[in-house]
Amino acid sequence: MAREWISDLATVSCADERLDGILIPPGNSEETFGLIVAALRLNLPTVCAQTRNVPMLASLVSLGLAPLNGQPSDVVVALLRGRGPGVRDLIENFSLANAVRAAAAAGGGVETLVHLSAVAREAGVVGFSRMIQVLAPETPTVPPEWLQKHGPTGLLAHLGDELHNVATVEGKLKERLTESPPESEEDSRLMFVRGRSSGTEAVCRVETGVEEVAGECRVFDSEEAGVQAVEAGEIGESEMIVVRGCGPRGGPGLSRLDGLAIALRDAGLELSVLTDGVAPEDAPGTWVSLFAPEAAIGGVIGRLRDGDSLRLDFVESRIRTDIEAKELAKRPPFEGRGITGNSYEARYARSALPGLEGAGFG
Repeated sequence: MAREWISDLATVSCADERLDGILIPPGNSEETFGLIVAALRLNLPTVCAQTRNVPMLASLVSLGLAPLNGQPSDVVVALLRGRGPGVRDLIENFSLANAVRAAAAAGGGVETLVHLSAVAREAGVVGFSRMIQVLAPETPTVPPEWLQKHGPTGLLAHLGDELHNVATVEGKLKERLTESPPESEEDSRLMFVRGRSSGTEAVCRVETGVEEVAGECRVFDSEEAGVQAVEAGEIGESEMIVVRGCGPRGGPGLSRLDGLAIALRDAGLELSVLTDGVAPEDAPGTWVSLFAPEAAIGGVIGRLRDGDSLRLDFVESRIRTDIEAKELAKRPPFEGRGITGNSYEARYARSALPGLEGAGFG
């Protein structure tokens, strides 16, 4: 929701300014991608400044918006003098495919995929959610120490032939790449898991060699309740934490569960976590994010109860449970926060799209 607010505010603020171009300063993901969405609406030449967040920087360079080597201020001036491409000329199917691969290879979490989905939607690119489901799982993540040593420049050179030679703010992408560094071992992958009969779907980062995770559910209707249980020592090592009401409509606004990740790390626990929100990039254990449909619109996650057994099969990409579909259907759905009125928050809660459709206004 913060990204949507920023994009709306920037669009309104800049609409009558007669701008020649946009230089987006370093910021968090909500700020950066919110301004990219605004730039698409204004359709002006746009350059993103470099950021210390390597997965996000790799995706922005691959998207064509961030320079790989040059200074952003110099690049935007050269772009305007040469009447370079507008942002809508750069963001298309092939550049978005590059961004998905780069984000996945750099260890970017599902949050980056959600923001890229919003960018794709604003750019009018159809079928992007399917693109994610194909490209992200087939792109292995490099180890953190390899990425720290070689950086985004080495990462893109490492991806090499898998990238499309798209136009960027500095020229053709592959003309800017250096020689590929040594090959790396696979660290993890982003994978999608699905419920066969329920139509549920979720995405998680799975470490190499992990074939499944299983446990009995401990269900919480908010992140705060989950944090309190962890800090009180009430969570068993065989349990799977389920946190619901964190999806786009339930939050409202897709929530990143930073507090729960910190509590688990402080407690020395590496448990499996399942949520309709988003996992932090450095969360311990196996986190399953963007469980959809989310609890606030009647998804299965809203009908889970303490003690239910769940098994996530990463070999067959399945969510398995011993609970019969008839039993789930009898259970009352998640009630949610019940936000009413015509505030920005309430309007978002009524119409927000799923995460892999960008989690923006519907």
